[in-house]
Amino acid sequence: MIENEKILENLEKIGFGRKEAEVFLELIKNPGSNGSQIAKALGYPRTTVYQNLDILQKKGYINSYLDKEITLYEAIDLNELFENYKKEVSTATKFLKDELNKVEVSGKQKQFYNLNSFEDVKDRFRNILKRAEKIVYINTNLDLFEFEKDFKRLKEKGVRVILFSFNKIDYDSLGVETYIRDSFNFNITNSEKRIMVAVDLFAAIIASNYEGEFCGTYSENKLLINIVTEHIKNDIHLMKLENRFGKDINKIITLDF
Repeated sequence: MIENEKILENLEKIGFGRKEAEVFLELIKNPGSNGSQIAKALGYPRTTVYQNLDILQKKGYINSYLDKEITLYEAIDLNELFENYKKEVSTATKFLKDELNKVEVSGKQKQFYNLNSFEDVKDRFRNILKRAEKIVYINTNLDLFEFEKDFKRLKEKGVRVILFSFNKIDYDSLGVETYIRDSFNFNITNSEKRIMVAVDLFAAIIASNYEGEFCGTYSENKLLINIVTEHIKNDIHLMKLENRFGKDINKIITLDF
């Protein structure tokens, strides 16, 4: 039963309705069954079974044939079924990717989306790294080796990745251009994590666990993206000033609140 349930769940994932999946699976187990036999095996009314047999036949997933004036059904070859499915999905995905990118976005301001867990943050981070084409700005004390494959792909694509951090970690192998400012009076414990990212001026992430649970914001709002980008650039500029003129420059530039 557990195996059957998993099969049914995965058939649903590729577009089968629940009852369609049950009827289809029954035909895999018992090819050449008629509607009454399937209805008896599944415990459904014959009208329900015949409706789903009709749907499956229209989709091209099953065939029917007459034997002594009784209509029997069988699933098509599974290799043929899944090859056809892969082609259809590939064609549909390419079409939608091309056409949806052409759809004009209304003049409404881009929204801000909540990231409610560390997994949400990491998933969204990986997603925007995949979409990066030119430059990525990062300010974080997260361990970026967790995203090693993502950064190596960016390196292969020739995407420039600029990291500002207070942690002395060598990320050269990832192709990350790193700026470390360890002299700044910024006290942060190992348990306190944060990340700020801006990618190609199309997306930004701000997240931390300073208030307990890891949470943050993702947005394609241009103002927020520019704020994050300039924040990271200014941190790097300040680090360079400090390296050139000494650490006392902090006393000169720090505002007295």
